[in-house]
Amino acid sequence: MNERKLLLGKKLRGFGTGKYNGFGGRLEREETPAHCAKRELMEEANLSIDLDEFVRGSVGTLNFTFQDREHIEMLVYLFHINVHFRNATHNTCKGTIIDPDAIRACDEMIPEWWEIPLHQMFADDSIWLTYYLSSLDARRDKRSHASLPKMNGWFHFAPGGDGNNQILHYFLDT
Repeated sequence: MNERKLLLGKKLRGFGTGKYNGFGGRLEREETPAHCAKRELMEEANLSIDLDEFVRGSVGTLNFTFQDREHIEMLVYLFHINVHFRNATHNTCKGTIIDPDAIRACDEMIPEWWEIPLHQMFADDSIWLTYYLSSLDARRDKRSHASLPKMNGWFHFAPGGDGNNQILHYFLDT
């Protein structure tokens, strides 16, 4: 996250092709969620962020189930990493400094900075992501230095998978 923009990737293949999403993938053997997030961000956007940033930035999990795929459940770990561009004029913000020119696409995703392209994302993003960002705004308004908002959720999608993109049921614990 940079100011009010999110670094998202446009999926080029696989589940969610054509939609914008966060970076991530499957855990490798003996890998923690933070290690996986660090590796996937490097593979999919060419960004190297210290592992400690992922450990500090862990904000929750989301479970996804599908009406027509009873044997499939996706567990997603959520991380919030504040980044600032190396050429920024102010250095008073907390977060990781990155070189924006280092960001590169791969064969799976094209990274882009967005405010929030909900019309090009999964239906669940309009629920959990907007809630999370609103919680951040509320903390900033109160000048709170408390920890990042935490959340866990479950979203159950109608038949048709990512082509249908319709939520039947959901639960969000904040």
